[in-house]
Amino acid sequence: MTGTNNHSKNRYRPAYEVVATKIVDLIATSGLKADDRLPTEHELGEQLGVSRTVVREAVKVLSATGVVYTRKGSGLYVAQKTSLQAATVLDTSLPIDPTLGNDIYEFRLLIEVPAARFAAERITPRELHAVRDAVMLNLEGAKSEQRELFYKGDAAFHQAIAEASRNPFLASAVATITRLQDWVFKLASGRTQKTLLKNAGQHEAIFAAIQEGQPERAAQAMREHLEWALISYQQEVRLRLVESEKSE
Repeated sequence: MTGTNNHSKNRYRPAYEVVATKIVDLIATSGLKADDRLPTEHELGEQLGVSRTVVREAVKVLSATGVVYTRKGSGLYVAQKTSLQAATVLDTSLPIDPTLGNDIYEFRLLIEVPAARFAAERITPRELHAVRDAVMLNLEGAKSEQRELFYKGDAAFHQAIAEASRNPFLASAVATITRLQDWVFKLASGRTQKTLLKNAGQHEAIFAAIQEGQPERAAQAMREHLEWALISYQQEVRLRLVESEKSE
């Protein structure tokens, strides 16, 4: 275990990644709040002892992951709920990079597809009720465009299915990845109600397959849902990177 931790701490990290971490730390230690203005790229470079180019690359990553945002002709600002995203970046010891979402969804496909299959085979009436309640909560959030309600229902849905797999390791893995992937999921959920409703509809399809005791159909529905979420995430990251470049 010690060797693994040391390897994580000693792994090579690109300069922009190190600087991105330092900017997040600066936000946290300076007591900056949402919509507060950050120093300019030049000022950050001088403060952190790096070139403006490195700072710019770090800012692109932080913009893509929702930690900061830019206003054309005005500067760099702290985004909403940065403290939660900062904790994600700093506490997980994972690389700060938009492609991190690809790895997260790859992992989710490995654990949640079989979890859905097992749930269809093993779910109890009480567990089925929990999945149904999560589906309804998620759908309510989508229809009313209450995103926090939508996110709450989504997390409860995936966790309830993992619990219904009756495999404690799968349930634990889903709980962990849910805590780590908050900012990834929020990017994947997109900017429009249409995206929220499609997401909720896919949840309903997964639930229906589980309720009807169709393991392979449940697994396939979960796979299609996660693959679609990954595509949505990638599209949103690209869009944010383009917006960041245009604002420079």
